[in-house]
Amino acid sequence: MTEPTETEETRLRRAFALIGEEAGRPGPTAASADPPAAARTVTTASRPQRGQRRVRVALAIAAAACAAAIIVTVTVTADGGSGTDADATGRGQTFPEALACATAVVEGDLTAVRPAGQGRIQVTVSVDRWFKPGTGPATARFDLADPAVADPAEAYATGDHLLLLVPRRKGQIPDAYQGQELRPMRDRITRALPGAAHTTCPAEFH
Repeated sequence: MTEPTETEETRLRRAFALIGEEAGRPGPTAASADPPAAARTVTTASRPQRGQRRVRVALAIAAAACAAAIIVTVTVTADGGSGTDADATGRGQTFPEALACATAVVEGDLTAVRPAGQGRIQVTVSVDRWFKPGTGPATARFDLADPAVADPAEAYATGDHLLLLVPRRKGQIPDAYQGQELRPMRDRITRALPGAAHTTCPAEFH
């Protein structure tokens, strides 16, 4: 995720400082004699206290600053392309680059998942469809970086039905899609493959 810029951080700090200042400010002092009940009711109902208005303004400023930071973050992330993991230098891939850098793009059932040592696994796939290359064997075996090393919840298991982008770079965790992601990803891959055929895989992803 892209970090907020220095300007955005400055706006947030100023807004939160204003909130803290107003929150710590004592409320208006009580009058020496209580006004009649009717007057108190009209005054309370007609307008909020000044301190409350200032806090509301400060909250509005903070909300606007936060919204601006979120919008910038989402925009930059969306412009990054595929959403694939960045490499160690922080550089990400566009989706055509991810396809160009994939040695295989395949969909099927995992019939075996075995540890291969040093943070790697070997998976056997009963293939339903080859995207890249266009054809291949009914059963394929791949040596992959184990996604469970980064996040145990992402571990592959026998019986999983996955669409896999097998990366060229040995240490890169493959992109994997399943469930409701499958149909839109199939369509996206089909549309992008012709352009990816003319896309160069960046050297850092070899």
